[in-house]
Formats: sequence, structure tokens, C-alpha cells
Amino acid sequence: MRCNPLLVVLTFGFLGWCITAAAQDKVTADSPTAKYDALVKEFGKAQASYFKRLESAAGVAAQGKIFREANPQPAFADRFLELARKHPKDPAAYASLTWIVQNSEFGAAADKPFAQAIALLATQYAQHEDSGELFVRLANSPFASTGQFLKAVHDKHPSPAIRGRAGFHLGLYLKNYCATVDQLRGQPEMAKNVELFVGPALFKQLKDTDTAEKLRQADEVFARVQKDHSLVLYKGTVLGKAAEAELFELRNLAVGKTAPDIEGEDTDGKKFKLSDYRGKVVVVVFWGTWCGHCMAMVPQERALVKRLEGQPFALLGVNSDADREKLKPVLVNRGITWRSFYDGPNTEGPIASRWNVLGWPAVYVLDAKGVIRFKHVRDELLDRAVDELMKEVKGSR
Repeated sequence: MRCNPLLVVLTFGFLGWCITAAAQDKVTADSPTAKYDALVKEFGKAQASYFKRLESAAGVAAQGKIFREANPQPAFADRFLELARKHPKDPAAYASLTWIVQNSEFGAAADKPFAQAIALLATQYAQHEDSGELFVRLANSPFASTGQFLKAVHDKHPSPAIRGRAGFHLGLYLKNYCATVDQLRGQPEMAKNVELFVGPALFKQLKDTDTAEKLRQADEVFARVQKDHSLVLYKGTVLGKAAEAELFELRNLAVGKTAPDIEGEDTDGKKFKLSDYRGKVVVVVFWGTWCGHCMAMVPQERALVKRLEGQPFALLGVNSDADREKLKPVLVNRGITWRSFYDGPNTEGPIASRWNVLGWPAVYVLDAKGVIRFKHVRDELLDRAVDELMKEVKGSR
């Protein structure tokens, strides 16, 4: 499943793992590798103490203050940078830079050392044999400098397969970064909390991002990957198909695009289409009974359907359960009266695959013309989005 980019804003690095410097025949007490290992050990102790303070803090404001003032990671990042610069040809240098990338927590203090580490990785280690290990982590990075390394590997690595994967993850990084920015812009309360942690300057940099340009770049990168690296294996498929799915999402499922039609059977086996509901505000929710967050939405969905009964509104599900017959009693017991396309028996059904759904639940809010106006909104934001579009419908009549 896709990581929620907004959660990464605050958790990037909390569970980071360190890469041990490559083994050497002899590791002396003053060798770069020994110094690297000692730094890792020292950081572990400092981090444990920091976590205790963070956990005992009362409220987001207090936690944000501790995060900004007592987080040991930025100071250790400077020390790892110094080690990497002193011994650029030693394996400990690459390990040190990788440590910074893996353990950096998004914030003003970490931004500079992270950018410096990325710059060194891009200029000196873009062809490193282990560079591919960083791709997945960096695809969800909230740091603006991240793309520099992924682009360098995509352009320079001797392995065509690694070049292709680097390009694909560069596209993911650009897309996920924009998703994070959009969430911050659309969720004032959460944005306020994020600003408490990262500080006003870095927060402004995030909110001022030209997302249209970044998404254009993502489209360009995915198209290049599809053209030049289509047969490279990637997570049970090939990059060509993975890039095709990303391109379809960027070009057809962005806010402001007319939603692609969905045609299928409901849970009773009756055929219907998304376009049947044109003229109504429609909430499309990809869900499954196996998904705790999906089921937690049911009370709100039920209330929404009841509140707007008889009005130009429809809630439609896309269900991914393994067994349609076992699903039916759940619908009755939970009071789920709205229709769902049955897209099982797993999360890779034809509808979910076409819409490139990797995180559940996935929510799309369409206006009466079938245009996607909101994505991935829940709770109060979902109610607000629906109410806004309902006013538009009523105003046009």
C-alpha cells in the first residue's frame, strides 16, 4: 500500500534504519568504519532519550517545540557529513550519507544537512551499486532536494534497470510531494500542526510549491520510463505497466479532470455505470470489509446518505472483498444501503487497477458534471466538500 504522504511529513525517519558500512578486512578503532559505527551507537542512545521527552510532552505545541529544539538527528547528520567529507573513498562515506537520508525527520534543522547529503550522493555516488536501496524511501520524502539524487541515478547509473527504477521513483516522489502539499492546503488544522513542527519558513516553502509544474515533470518522467525501460521488472510487474498506471492517474484522475466512467456489476450482480449518476454530486469510495479505516468511515457515510436523501447526491462504493456472498450480510448488518461496484476478489480488481488505487480507502468527490473536485478527503472535510458541491447544484437550477 502507498504511504500517506502527509504522515511522512512528520514520521520520515522516525523508524529509519541504518546501513552498516561495508565490511573491511581490518577495522581499527580510528578507522572510518569504526567511527561510523560509534556514531550510530551514540545516536541510538540520544534518540531514545529524545523519544521519552517527546512522548511525555502534553499537546502538539509542546511536542513541536521539543522536535525543533531537542531532536538529536540534525546534529548527528552534521557529524556524519563531516565523516563522509573526510573519507570520500571509504565505504563509510556512502554509509554516512545514506544514514542521513534514511534518518532525517522533516524540519528546518534537518533540511540543510539532508540537502548536502543528497548533493554529495548525486555528484559522487549516482553510479553506486547500492543506490537502488534508497529509491522506495525517497519516493515518499517531503524534502524538496530529494529529486536531485533520483534524477542523477536515472541519468548516470550504468545499469539500465536501476536507471529505470530511479526514474520511476522520481516520478512517484514528484507526485507524492504534490499530494502532501495539496493535503496541507486543504486541511487547515493539520497544516497548523505541521507548521508547529517544521517551522514557518519550511512550511511556506511547502505551501508555495508550484504543484502544476511538478506534476508536469512527473508526467514527463513516467512517459520516459515507459518508453525506455518498459520491460524492467518491478514489484511483480514491469515498469512499463507501472508507469502506464501512473500516467493514467495523472492525466485522468487529477482534480479538475472528468472522472473515467466505471462500468460493472453491483453486489447483487446487476450492471450499472458511474455515468448513470451524472447530474448528481457523487462520492466514490474504494473500500473493503477487511480495511479498518474503510469500515470506520461507514457511520459517516450512512449519515451523509440519510442527510441528503431525496437530493441530487449519490454515494457509490467500489468493493474489494474476496467473497461477494459473504459480503452481503455485512451490508445488511452495517446498514450499508448504497450501491457498490464489486471489484474483488482482491485489491487488484479491474476498477481499482485502472484508477491506480494503492491506499485504502480512496475517496473521490465528483460534481454534477462528473468532474473530480476533491480527492482523499474524509471526516469533516468530506462533509464540507459535498456541501460545497451541493450548493453549486442547487444554484444552477
